[in-house]
Amino acid sequence: MNKTIRNIIIIIISLGTISYWIYTSLNNTTMEVPKVEKEENANLIIRLINKDSTLIYDSIKGVETISFSDSTNFTNILKNQETVEINIGEIIPHTTSEFLNLSYSKKTLNEYKAHLKNNNKFQEWDSLNTLLKTNLNFNILELATYIKEIGSFKSNTSVCYYIKSDEAYNVVSLLNLIEDSITPLITKRHLYYKINTDNLFQLLAGDIFTENKSYYLNLGDYFIFSSDTSELNYIYQSFEEGNTLEYNPLYINYKSKQYSKYGLNYYSNITTEDDTLNRILSYQLRGEQSGVISNLNIFYFETTDKVVENIIVDTTLSEEEQIIKEIIKSSTESQEEVSELGEITYLLKNGETFRSATVKLKSELDKNGYDYNKVKTNHVYFIINNGKTKLDWNTAIKKYLDKKQPSEGDYFLMKKFYY
Repeated sequence: MNKTIRNIIIIIISLGTISYWIYTSLNNTTMEVPKVEKEENANLIIRLINKDSTLIYDSIKGVETISFSDSTNFTNILKNQETVEINIGEIIPHTTSEFLNLSYSKKTLNEYKAHLKNNNKFQEWDSLNTLLKTNLNFNILELATYIKEIGSFKSNTSVCYYIKSDEAYNVVSLLNLIEDSITPLITKRHLYYKINTDNLFQLLAGDIFTENKSYYLNLGDYFIFSSDTSELNYIYQSFEEGNTLEYNPLYINYKSKQYSKYGLNYYSNITTEDDTLNRILSYQLRGEQSGVISNLNIFYFETTDKVVENIIVDTTLSEEEQIIKEIIKSSTESQEEVSELGEITYLLKNGETFRSATVKLKSELDKNGYDYNKVKTNHVYFIINNGKTKLDWNTAIKKYLDKKQPSEGDYFLMKKFYY
């Protein structure tokens, strides 16, 4: 009897255990909710630069954390990276529609090499690096120790790359090692140089610098690289004339909304013909302890046809002071009219571009004893709309230089003066 009872008890316990196991298993299956994780845009910067048409900007706006855990991500090069101020606007042309700047150092290069190894792409990089070291005694690691920032920008239709360094003289010495010895001397007279390799930037961060550039121009701490000298000439002239991005109203508004330093900054004017407002895309990345903080925004700004450059408006004047200022200005203008010496004009021919017309204008000014570069900004005006509208020089540059075709009857005007 005892044996029978014992067997019954064992059976009951076994059945209870099995029932509990089945119940908990079913319950867990019923209660389990699939985890929905936000997609990490680890390589979004590459898609932005390549103008990926599948991107829907509104769906990716906002702040996101990208982990360093995936060693194949390009953003891993931002590990232990310093942040930078956005100052490239002081150098690049007013017409720049897109730029990228990246804080850079020897650490960045080492992280980029690790990124290549983790993606099985290091061999090609190493072959190119070895070739430059063997044939030209050029060491990319040494160059990286002098670099503070690298980047790219699009002006007109061309994309240029750049390097910024606090020790420009050391960068010059290293670039001299790979300088093309057959470069025409006239190129050097115009401050343009050519190097023996056109893929220098592929060694620095090839994922975002895929084009070949071998000509460069040195502007202080900046080295601007292009595929030819014509674009470099335009950049140099824009810089000399003060027609740089820092005076572009869209860029000024964009900078006013950048509150923190980041390791990577991307700016792009994504305005289309159908937009009633200008749209500026801003994408920023900053390396933190365990990952990257990314921040994508789209800023909307009103369109403005009138661009005032290099002029600071004093908004602290009272109404009375403004009236007095206008009286003085009117009186000064009246005195100038009394002593008027005549005019210099150049009427554009039918189909003539604004740029080619400025060459003819320069010739006219030279004939009359005026220095084109000294007088054009403050004394030359562009008259349009059959003489109804007068544009100052900087506004005309912004509106017509390599952009809009002037109309028949438009002309340059300068009143002669003593100086």
